[in-house]
Amino acid sequence: MKRKVLWIIVISAIAIILAYMLCERGSHTKISEISLRRQCHANMNTLCTDQASFRDAKGEWAGSINELDEFAGRIWPLVCTETREEYLMEKTDEGYRLECPNGHGSIETGQRSWTEASDR
Repeated sequence: MKRKVLWIIVISAIAIILAYMLCERGSHTKISEISLRRQCHANMNTLCTDQASFRDAKGEWAGSINELDEFAGRIWPLVCTETREEYLMEKTDEGYRLECPNGHGSIETGQRSWTEASDR
């Protein structure tokens, strides 16, 4: 009888630990996804700031990310933190459009497609 109770306690403890680990794993995955998206947004904000500085210095918008990287003195291009793909950028009649290749958002001449609340 004591042995059965001991086994029930051991099995219950293992089940609780496994359930906790599975919940924690899902939670860490969600936190990691949010962190990657926030870093991607920060990278796009940096490129947007570089674009404004480029325009102040040269009188026009940069036509490519390579121009911005060279202007900012970056050795490695800023990329989406989740996919490691380079951002897409094009000049438009009104300014420029910068977009994440993974769908984290875009910036059109300083206007972000996301809100601060979406970064939570």
